[in-house]
Amino acid sequence: MFESADPKQPFYVANQVAVSEENMRVLTTLFEPLVGIQGVGLYITLTKEFDEVPFAKDYKTLYQLQDQTNLKLEDLFSTLHHLEATGLIKTFIGSNPVLGETLIFEVEKVPSAGEFFHTFLLSSLLLERVGNVTFNRLVKKFTPRTFIGLKDAKEVTSGFFDVFHLSAESAIDAPMEVKEAAVEVPKDNKSEIKLGNEPVKIDWSFLVDLFASYHIDKEEVLKHQVEIKQIIDFYHLTEQEFVETSLITMSAGTDKLNMYAIQNAVNENFGLNRNKEMVRKQLQQKPKDADKTIKNLSTEDAELIRAVDSKTPTDYLYELKEKKGGYVTANEKKVIYRLQDQMGLTPPLINLIVHTCFEYDAVLTNNLADRIANDWLQKGITTPTEAIAYLKERKNKRKRPSYRTQKKTVRNTTDWSEYEKKNQSKKTSMSAEERNRIFREFGKNE
Repeated sequence: MFESADPKQPFYVANQVAVSEENMRVLTTLFEPLVGIQGVGLYITLTKEFDEVPFAKDYKTLYQLQDQTNLKLEDLFSTLHHLEATGLIKTFIGSNPVLGETLIFEVEKVPSAGEFFHTFLLSSLLLERVGNVTFNRLVKKFTPRTFIGLKDAKEVTSGFFDVFHLSAESAIDAPMEVKEAAVEVPKDNKSEIKLGNEPVKIDWSFLVDLFASYHIDKEEVLKHQVEIKQIIDFYHLTEQEFVETSLITMSAGTDKLNMYAIQNAVNENFGLNRNKEMVRKQLQQKPKDADKTIKNLSTEDAELIRAVDSKTPTDYLYELKEKKGGYVTANEKKVIYRLQDQMGLTPPLINLIVHTCFEYDAVLTNNLADRIANDWLQKGITTPTEAIAYLKERKNKRKRPSYRTQKKTVRNTTDWSEYEKKNQSKKTSMSAEERNRIFREFGKNE
């Protein structure tokens, strides 16, 4: 994933791609929910930037591309990465004797709707983005329609030999000139969509051997060859990584591959990596108004900052629990591990999140920790000092900042078992004298 902070970075487009009306229909209907309207615009712009014999003076810069697309440089690369990941653009770094390092973009042809829907990763992502109703509508939109009147109609089309006369020799065995022409002119075979960078070369023998050690036979692996290839290509996995992720989805004694579960497991791991990268970028930002923030802190706040800065998250967790008179659970340690190793938060920030969680609950939970961490990061808060100042500010605006979900109102319902017991106790059996009296009086008033 390449990015440049230099708007003067030169670039070239390596090839020319014609965009037909049907291509535009696929771009704006199927790809736009994935790459955005900026992505479609950038793709069209790059298709028009090809120059067969570019001279050194004919180069363009990223600044000019920004001007054409009205995008900031970071947004330009974000959009470009979306085009790369969906197989519409390939990016290379070249060397020019005059200009030095240059970017080279290779524009890929827009696939047909059929190719798009047969590429399960793309169609699965589209389903996630637009929902079931819109997805089904798009499927119907690109489903070929057959004229209903053809069902009972009789075909009367003329055959080739009904109209043309060709020698028997040529009909059976094409002339040499025809065969040579077929060799010279390449057949326009539709190849599968290439997602992201160059497809990963898969060592199928190695992959089969890895699965064989877990009692998954060769036929089962090759049966899912297309799906396995798409997942490995899309997420850039090694054979070992794919097998290790697949093992998570298998239960003891199974000899089948659950591709749906495997794709979910791979996507979850990929999502964790993406989250960690997002957190890393956020933590790299410079603190806002640091001097002003420090001035608003009390001696008690300074002590808290020293405490969260000087201890590891696990030690701090045990210390807080000891003060509260409780004990640390296994799930609480998992929350710490997740925040540090999977999300990439710093130990001091984790410690303050733990401290804040215990102001609202007796135990540390993922839901509450995530709610607090997301709130802080979205506000640009990346240090304990900023977090304490933010909490104080919220506390001044209202009595107490709340990260807890509202308690649900529980409607009182009748406990029918208790009701039955109470009413059963009220029932008494009739005496023989009472029964006789009822029978004597029965019918007197008729």
